[in-house]
Amino acid sequence: MSVSVFHKAALSTLLPMHRLPVQLLCLVTMLSLSEELSTTEASPKRASTRRTILDDLLIDYDPKISPHYDEDIPTNVSVQIYIYSVDTFNEAAMVRTVKTWPREYSLTIFVRQKWHDARLSYSAYPIITEPLELDTKIMARVWVPDLYFTNEKRAAFHVVTVPNKLMHLYRNGTIFYSVRLSMTLSCMMNLHKYPFDTQICGITAESYSYTTDYLVFSWFDHRPIEYSDSLLIPQFKKQDTTALDCTKTYGEVGNFTCIRASIVLERDIWYYVIQVYIPSTLIVILSWVSFWLDVDAIPARITLGVLTVLTLTTQSSSLRNTLPKVSYIKAIDVWMALCLGFVFSALLEFAFVNVLSRRKKNDPNVESKTGSEVDDIKQEDETCESKTSLTLVGRKRALCLDRVSRVLFPAVFSFLNIFYWLFYTVWL
Repeated sequence: MSVSVFHKAALSTLLPMHRLPVQLLCLVTMLSLSEELSTTEASPKRASTRRTILDDLLIDYDPKISPHYDEDIPTNVSVQIYIYSVDTFNEAAMVRTVKTWPREYSLTIFVRQKWHDARLSYSAYPIITEPLELDTKIMARVWVPDLYFTNEKRAAFHVVTVPNKLMHLYRNGTIFYSVRLSMTLSCMMNLHKYPFDTQICGITAESYSYTTDYLVFSWFDHRPIEYSDSLLIPQFKKQDTTALDCTKTYGEVGNFTCIRASIVLERDIWYYVIQVYIPSTLIVILSWVSFWLDVDAIPARITLGVLTVLTLTTQSSSLRNTLPKVSYIKAIDVWMALCLGFVFSALLEFAFVNVLSRRKKNDPNVESKTGSEVDDIKQEDETCESKTSLTLVGRKRALCLDRVSRVLFPAVFSFLNIFYWLFYTVWL
């Protein structure tokens, strides 16, 4: 009995030793399950907190009132414009003014605005630290500046597949708002040097209903105008961009905030060199071929002269259809008139040469007719010889004029060509 009692006491002390690892394993498992449950419960609570914050902020919020309407300070709105693409320049859409002509161009931009609205600050909620990203349906419940573009002719919001708008709300009440627009803007241009001109086209934004007492626009401190890396402007090269303040006064209505971005554009001349200057120069050179043809090749020289005149006239007419009907002379008008003048002069030169080669004069040494038949025959023979010699002299003069024209026309055209390019590209 003593032995059995001893064994029972030993077993009773060993059993807890064997069950200890199992109990530890169960304890660890329960702790891990409790952590998972707490994690799964945190995200709904966090989402619920975000919704609660928005509901608390917007429950008494009035989007019809500006942030500092009841205070004696204006709301400062910083603006940035990101130019995504410049699509077209319409040169035929013109409305006459004094010396400049409004020309329209289309572009796609992102208008980014940033302002502070203390009513939407959620600093009292320490759980949320990152910005709140608002849906487009919630954006309608938030006040936004009444920015509009004064030189806009047509504009449209992008709504495919949803309205292209973005709004971020920060803890301190700062709001970042971005919207995508496609617009057609007018640009006042002076075309005296066209196509060697450099134009300044602007994007002007103002507040429509708030004076400077309640709303002030200003540009971003860093890069107020941004361009897409893949931006290509048709027929132009972008030179410089300036961001200016253009606050305006409208009489008794008051002062209205205004900002303007001026884009300096230099026209790319190579399109016109290929499409206008080289073809017209070749037509002028083609008209000089008639100087190398025989004086008696009347059909060939007439055909060549008339053909070159008609070709240059057609080219000038088609070019004018794509240009504004301005009341002053453009550089390209001077060039086309110069080429047409040389082609027409070559045709006139042939007419003069043709008349000169067939010119006949009476010989002053020929005596008057007598009554005898012998004297009449003698006089006729002498007159024919005199007319033949005079015809040869006229032909020589015509050939000499052709030889002079072969040198004179290219020399004068080259001189005027050099003067033309220097005048419009360097001096003017």
